[in-house]
Amino acid sequence: MRLFLLIVAAVVPLAALQFMTQHSLRQDRENEVRNDTLRLLDLLDAEQQRIAAEARQVLATIVESGVPQAGPPSCQQAMDRLRARYPAYLSVEVADRTGRVWCATDPVSLGVDLGGIRTFQNALASGALTMGEYGLRYPNQRPILPFRLAYPSSDGTPDGVVTVLLDARWLEENLGRRPLPPGMEMVIADRQGHAVARLPEAPEAIGQPLPTAMLQAMRAARGTRSVAVFETGGVERMVVSAPLETGSGESMIAIGIDRDAALRPVRDAMALSLALFGGALLLTCLGAAWGMRQFLRVRERMLETVVEKASVLESTTDAVAELDRSWRVVFVNERARALLSGSGNAVGRNGRQAFAELMGGESGRTLQQAMERREAVEFETQGPCSGVWFAVRAFPSRKGLALYFRDATERRRLEDERTLLTRQLQEERSLLTAILDHLPSGLLVAEAPSGRIVKVNDTALSLLGGPPPPAAGCGCDGTRACNGGACFGEGRCPLSRALRMGETVEQEDMPYTRPDGAAMTLSVSATPVRAPDGRVTLAICTLRDVGERKAMERALQRAKEEADEANRAKSKFLAAASHDLRQPMQSMFLFTGVLHRFIRDEQGQRSLEMLERGLDTLKGLLDSLLDVSRLDAGAVDPRVEPFPLNSLLDEIAASYAPILESKRLAFRIVQDQAATVLSDRVLLGRMVRNLLENAVKYTERGAVQIAVRMQGHNAPGNGAQGNGAKGGRVRIEVSDTGIGIPPDQLTRIFAEFHQLNNPERDRARGLGLGLAIVQRLSAILDHPVEVKSQLERGSVFAITVPVAPVETTAETAPPPMLASAFTGGGEAPRALLVDDDAIVLLGLRDMFREWGYEVRIAGSTDEAVAKIEADGHMPDVMLVDYRLREGRVGTEAVVRVRAMAGRDVPAVILTGEAGPECEMDAAAHGLEVIRKPVTPRQLRRALDRALAKRAKTAEAMTGAEGERLPL
Repeated sequence: MRLFLLIVAAVVPLAALQFMTQHSLRQDRENEVRNDTLRLLDLLDAEQQRIAAEARQVLATIVESGVPQAGPPSCQQAMDRLRARYPAYLSVEVADRTGRVWCATDPVSLGVDLGGIRTFQNALASGALTMGEYGLRYPNQRPILPFRLAYPSSDGTPDGVVTVLLDARWLEENLGRRPLPPGMEMVIADRQGHAVARLPEAPEAIGQPLPTAMLQAMRAARGTRSVAVFETGGVERMVVSAPLETGSGESMIAIGIDRDAALRPVRDAMALSLALFGGALLLTCLGAAWGMRQFLRVRERMLETVVEKASVLESTTDAVAELDRSWRVVFVNERARALLSGSGNAVGRNGRQAFAELMGGESGRTLQQAMERREAVEFETQGPCSGVWFAVRAFPSRKGLALYFRDATERRRLEDERTLLTRQLQEERSLLTAILDHLPSGLLVAEAPSGRIVKVNDTALSLLGGPPPPAAGCGCDGTRACNGGACFGEGRCPLSRALRMGETVEQEDMPYTRPDGAAMTLSVSATPVRAPDGRVTLAICTLRDVGERKAMERALQRAKEEADEANRAKSKFLAAASHDLRQPMQSMFLFTGVLHRFIRDEQGQRSLEMLERGLDTLKGLLDSLLDVSRLDAGAVDPRVEPFPLNSLLDEIAASYAPILESKRLAFRIVQDQAATVLSDRVLLGRMVRNLLENAVKYTERGAVQIAVRMQGHNAPGNGAQGNGAKGGRVRIEVSDTGIGIPPDQLTRIFAEFHQLNNPERDRARGLGLGLAIVQRLSAILDHPVEVKSQLERGSVFAITVPVAPVETTAETAPPPMLASAFTGGGEAPRALLVDDDAIVLLGLRDMFREWGYEVRIAGSTDEAVAKIEADGHMPDVMLVDYRLREGRVGTEAVVRVRAMAGRDVPAVILTGEAGPECEMDAAAHGLEVIRKPVTPRQLRRALDRALAKRAKTAEAMTGAEGERLPL
């Protein structure tokens, strides 16, 4: 009994101790399992939050990078690159405003319609990041959590939505390959309590509701984690859960541990101990040894559980460290050792020293407060030594503090860069807006193909008289006239053409009516902006009010037309007055010439010479006036032909020799070589005469010179032989040593009636029309005229004339003078004079009789023909006025007389007409034209030329007949 009692006495305390130990172990085990499960729950929740934050970061990065605005090809290429970089549980979709997915990392999503989804509409309306609820994804029916953010168009309004889809299988991919403690299950449920992910995997459980009691407990524990024991599927489980408020806001997390499996080692030990105590007679030592062995086994299993928990912590991407209440490090995972240099042997050390990068300064005080208050905290800190940024989350417990941290340096750098880029973009946008708003031209920008107006500056609003329509392509009547602010609508409007056809329009003037009814003219330009693939994406249109310029142009045009009309009126007046002015002057010339025979005394002869000199001056003035009028009226038709230049210059020199000699001026002609030029002999002679006369007029002492200089191929030393090498030109220079021309007068001297040093307008010095005629003849003949001058040293005027080709340069000797009354001929030649002015006709009759002609006069063609028929003698020469009575012309008289004579009777047309009609008609009949008033000398030379031409023709015919006689 004693032994029994001893045994009982020994066993009872031992049994009591065993029971107390087992109960304590059971309580400790339950607490440890609960704490470990809570820590694992925190880790799982942190991992979910990290993945959700990563999804948000991806979403913000895609929107900020402008990938959705790049167009389908570029966007899809970016999505393909993202699919290769991101895990399979993370996918991206880009949808337009209607909800149609047009770009995605998963090709299955293309074309899916999201328009009816509430979170899609919320994201599009708010423009902010919107997180949806867990739902099933087509076509694999996998639970997904969507994150949506609208992307802007070019004007800042939402143009569509980018969606990042987080597949619930992230739990399986991150933790599925890690061993879990026996009997442990992890479940993630949506707001409604339906399972969306589970470990170990159980596809049949996805979408099934959680047990009602568990769901009620999770919803009842608002903002905190809950621990409860439920019976599910016949198994009693300890369930640790995180409600909506503590997680991502869209999911609930629950971790269940099979209570029996977790406590089985303790329970088995207790049953076995009781069984041993049932055999009270068993040796106490054996029992104690066995009990110790069981205790060690329990400890070993507990350590295995801790190791398994540590392996789970090692699998996370966050760095994890645990500290006890005395700040001693009890656990560090590999990620933490990699982030914190020198923390490889941190276990057992003081955490403030081992983790100085995390716990120094303000961050250390924050962790101290978290430990004391047992409140979870989250913050970012920068290591004072490494400069690395850490994102830290701390979860205190009664045992100590769990730290979860990761390297946030790259994310901070990207955020800083994004902030800087956003600020720069905003500054550039503000600068561009300011520039556009202050442009002097109106500006409109429309997008293609919708035609929506995305930018209008203040100048355009002012020009248009109000805001434009919302889109290009409306409000235009299609007739180039636009009303009510729609100068860029349908039809031929520039902005519409640039958008639809890609046409570039430059400064096209268009009438425009403002909304207030004011009419104006706008100069409109439009330019398309093309994408890299050639599509028109935008069109830029500029507007300028050119109404004032148009008014000035119209005023200038009217002024020009009035000036031209006045000039034509002047020319018409001078041309019309030509005939009436020349007729009486012609009579005066003729009768003055006749008076020489009747005035013998010296005083009378001097007076007659003075009269002739005055008449010559008057004739020169009238010729200048009427020549200008003929040039302005286009009545001069140049007859360009080759002729020897030296013969023309010799004639001019001979005519001006007496004047040069009287002023005692030296004169010479300098020629490099003989030249034959291609020009109108009469008009070129007039140009040289006017320049020479001008030189003589303004030179009182010194010399006057005419120089002929070859240019081009004909210049001396160029190897050209003879005259007229092709491409050569002749420069005729008329120089003097006169008063010179002031520099400011060099362009004005060619104006009509402009004279130097003649303020009293002495008519003996001309009208100031000589150089004006030279300029007009220069334009007609295409002979450039140049002038150089120095005051008090003289001037040089130069005319550039083309050289005639070699084959046309054969000189023709001047015709010999025919025998006549004043050259010693025999029988008096007969002359027929026809003019409808009786005074001129009588003057001509007396002049021809003075020259020894037998004269017949007639006032019309019919009268002349009648007198010839009555007399029976044909005239030797005819002088016929062109414009006769009854609209008849003098060429008709020549034709009829020649027909009667059967030969070409020499004839000269005398006229006061200024128009080209007379010259054209005379040229058609081979007749020379001389214009009234004509001096006796000029008339005599014209008659000699006509007679010489007839004599040359007669000799040629005689020679030809002589050659044919032998045949």
